[in-house]
Amino acid sequence: MVSRNLEIGEFLRLSFEQFRDLPALWLNERTISYAGLYADAAKLGTLILETTKPGEPVGVLAQRSYPAYVGVLAALLSGRPYVPINMKFPFERQVDIASIARCRLLIWDEQSKQRCTELLQVLGPAVREASATLPDRADISPNFHDARFADTGSGIAYIMFTSGTTGAPKGVAVRRENLSAYLAAIAEIAPIEPGTRCTQNFDLSFDLSVHDIFQTWASGGCLYVMGNEEALDPVGFAKRHALQAWFSVPSVVAMARRLRRLQPGALPDMRLSLFCGEPLPASIAADWAQTAPNTRILNLYGPTEATIAITAEEYDRSAAPDSRPATIPLGKPFRNSAAVVVGSDGQPAPLGELWLGGLQISNGYINNEKENQAKFVNRTLPGYAFDRWYRTGDLVQRDDRHGLVFQGRMDDQAKIQGYRVELLEIEEVLRRVSGTTEAAAVLWPVSESGAAEGVVGFVCGATSAERDIIAGCRTHLPSYAVPRKIIAVDALPLNANGKVDRNALRKTYLAGK
Repeated sequence: MVSRNLEIGEFLRLSFEQFRDLPALWLNERTISYAGLYADAAKLGTLILETTKPGEPVGVLAQRSYPAYVGVLAALLSGRPYVPINMKFPFERQVDIASIARCRLLIWDEQSKQRCTELLQVLGPAVREASATLPDRADISPNFHDARFADTGSGIAYIMFTSGTTGAPKGVAVRRENLSAYLAAIAEIAPIEPGTRCTQNFDLSFDLSVHDIFQTWASGGCLYVMGNEEALDPVGFAKRHALQAWFSVPSVVAMARRLRRLQPGALPDMRLSLFCGEPLPASIAADWAQTAPNTRILNLYGPTEATIAITAEEYDRSAAPDSRPATIPLGKPFRNSAAVVVGSDGQPAPLGELWLGGLQISNGYINNEKENQAKFVNRTLPGYAFDRWYRTGDLVQRDDRHGLVFQGRMDDQAKIQGYRVELLEIEEVLRRVSGTTEAAAVLWPVSESGAAEGVVGFVCGATSAERDIIAGCRTHLPSYAVPRKIIAVDALPLNANGKVDRNALRKTYLAGK
């Protein structure tokens, strides 16, 4: 196996050479080998080198298509940060992402060509475009020792955007060494063998997709990409293709359970199952253990700022059900990482905010110094070797029996269908499109684990109708953050601190529905 201590670009180059004849990608009933994928990425990477300067971000305007994966690999091999721009997002949000990241090149496929043209009209002549639609070729002889890709150095690997409190998304800049540290750590905790058939359940704009792509390709596995229709039944897709490694948010399994797609022994080939993005209920883990009787089940935890995931806890099949907490604990930090619970005095405590440190902690947010100062702190904590920490905003209890146990959020951030969302961003959009200064966003419905499936908007004194407010939200917010309904109220209730009392709104207007 290739040493994981190499720079990420060099490591991938050698990995692709080692596994050149194995399948790297299954998509649209077609299998692409490592050699074929590398050859196409090198071709596009040459264009990236010729049209951008070192460090200039490359926007990838494609989802779940072969050109998308070629574009991601080409950017990384070329030493340029890739910026996934979700084609499901509203146009204004796509403009915000490309502008904040300062993309200098947009890569498109046939499905996104028209949208690329529209974006270029707004972004101006400083941004160029390139097609990632490549012809099929039978004669593949990639040059794995091309000197142009041999010294890509350090810098940013990708920029992943999350919800922001001001109405504009925040771009998290993850360094190449952060990604290398993650891949080395996850290989120790949850290794996969060459030839392993792996799921790809996440859009490229969700940072968990980075694990899917690069952990698979670093290990010689094959990434199985579902089409839009297949994504409606991911368990059925995994069964049809005898997949062996699974990664999803817990709500995907919860939905499959509601649709009665979880049958005992349905996935006998599954060997590794990872869950992340929201709390993992013990009941979901138990049902999955019956569906995939031969799999290890691990609960991963980590914000985008800490590079995909940074702690892990393995589900114990042998433990008595009454001895488990309602949700699986966050687990222990990865190698070269630290997780410490900090009290209100800024010192380690049994209950408080979870701070994260180590080699996976990113540079922070691009072009957003205010948020960087609020979320990243330089401090020496007793017993820890790291002096730079990311404040997660997660309320966590350190339990002698169960380790780190998630207790909720300390701010207005939430998870909807596994996606990180700032309720303040939704409220800012609600005020903007409804013509009022008083608006609130409330998570609803909420699952047994506290994970939200959607959101409801409340407005006071709105000048627009409900359907117009929802339509306006669709032009600014991703689909999962658009309120399912709008409720007009005479006044928004306030708590003792003078803030909108979302719990009171939930109990008054949504309880029992």
